[in-house]
Amino acid sequence: MLDSLLQEKTNHKMGDKGDKKSLYKKTFKTMEQNMKNFLEQVDDTSPEPKFVTDFDFSVFCVDLNKICDKLSFEANKISLSWLSPPAPSNSDMVSMGSCLELACVATIAAFHSFPTDAGLAVRISLKEAIKNVIESCLGFVKTLNETLGKKFPANSHPILQSFGLVMSKCEAIKKLPKSNKMACIVLIKDQYDILKDALSELEEVKNGDFIDDFGDSAEQWTENDHQVINPSIGLIKTSIVLVKKCSDTIKKSGLENSSEQFLEYDTALENINKLSPLVDDLALSLYPPLDWSECKQSNQILKASLEEVLLCLSTLHFMQSEDAIKWREFVGKAVIHNFSEIQRVFITQGMAEIKVSE
Repeated sequence: MLDSLLQEKTNHKMGDKGDKKSLYKKTFKTMEQNMKNFLEQVDDTSPEPKFVTDFDFSVFCVDLNKICDKLSFEANKISLSWLSPPAPSNSDMVSMGSCLELACVATIAAFHSFPTDAGLAVRISLKEAIKNVIESCLGFVKTLNETLGKKFPANSHPILQSFGLVMSKCEAIKKLPKSNKMACIVLIKDQYDILKDALSELEEVKNGDFIDDFGDSAEQWTENDHQVINPSIGLIKTSIVLVKKCSDTIKKSGLENSSEQFLEYDTALENINKLSPLVDDLALSLYPPLDWSECKQSNQILKASLEEVLLCLSTLHFMQSEDAIKWREFVGKAVIHNFSEIQRVFITQGMAEIKVSE
């Protein structure tokens, strides 16, 4: 009789544990689905689009930072409770999970309150950062579910890493560019670095470092190749100067008083972004063995694109100063000079003809 009662009590406890575990799993599954829904809501069109008129960007940034702090706090509260026995009751977990979800909803609301005419680049960076936060929260919830009922050595519980990711994504939002002007400056700097890397790699080949790495098996340039390499590299350097000057001019003369001004930075970025793939194509055509036909075509395309970019930039508000007009003319002349030298080489090689205007 006593054995029977003890067995019944043991079974009852095990049943309680089983019920608690199933409740946890149900809670985590609901939270996981909610996080997935939040990700979709970020992509939704704002029900009431906002505009830059009367929008206070500084207040927006302060409020968003507070939301991120709140989200980190709620995730930390859950992780601490998960690490410190006894585990919280399911109802406590539901309550804490709700607070985390509300913070996620607040980040989505903040994004949809950001003006649609404040610029594309800054909205994209904000949207990506907020999606990263919610994705980290989704991973956080999955970790809770996956570690349910398991034991881990001290300071090695997976929830610590998951919480660290949530916190780092929240901190990343605080470091975002505060305006479209700043967002475009950052992205133009990225393009500048890409162009510099392409030039640096090409000059390593030119200086013989490429041959040193590969020994006698490396292809080498002929004397004829060198005739077209220098002006082609000159055209690449001209592209780099254009991008650097554009960035410097935006920093110095760019205004932030209207949606038209904000959107002009997107126009500049869109044009600058065209150059790096064209420079890459030209650089690749120059690697030994030099492909003359490819080199000719790549130079023509890059030259045409540089002229289009200069023409487009000339209409933007930050390009109207005397200094901006001077460097634009200088870069334009550099494009013509380098391409003329390139064209002269192709004429001597019988790959182009002298065109006489009527």
